Amino acid sequence: MENDSDEELVHLVLQGKIQSFALLVERYERVIFNLMYRFCRSESEAADLSQDVFLRAYERLATFDGKRRFFPWFYTLAMNQARDWQRSHARSLQKLAGLRWEMPAAGIGSQQEEQLLSSEEVNRLYGALDVLPDTTREIVLLRYQQELPMRDLAEIFNLSESAVKMRISRALERMKSVLGRERHER
Repeated sequence: MENDSDEELVHLVLQGKIQSFALLVERYERVIFNLMYRFCRSESEAADLSQDVFLRAYERLATFDGKRRFFPWFYTLAMNQARDWQRSHARSLQKLAGLRWEMPAAGIGSQQEEQLLSSEEVNRLYGALDVLPDTTREIVLLRYQQELPMRDLAEIFNLSESAVKMRISRALERMKSVLGRERHER
């Protein structure tokens, strides 16, 4: 069962084998936690929001179109949850706007990333990501952190593949500019 595709696991859950949903949770708990953390910047809030996303996904699993890929559907659901939270907490977020990113204690990247980047470099990178609009930041993170293909990104964000490529290109240029300015200011 662990080697089953997401879509096969969904099918099993819908057939009454609800324990299969636990495998989907295992596969995506870190991805969803990281998404929620980027929006709320609180580990406990991100954990609660993540739990809400999985609950909502489970409740709406019957609406999933089995002819499509699961992850874009699921991540879209999670993005909507994050945006709803963001709208309801807009005032609090204004107070956080000036704060720098901090890595949650549980870690946010692969072991390889942690070895390659010092925490100062990670903070600089997240500072550069912070200048991007939320949607663009998510596109960049999904592309490079989760290695999602362009077609999945296009589906999640309801854009053409060329629009996704353009947003990534512009985002990387903007981040490069921010990181370049920081180097000169040092």
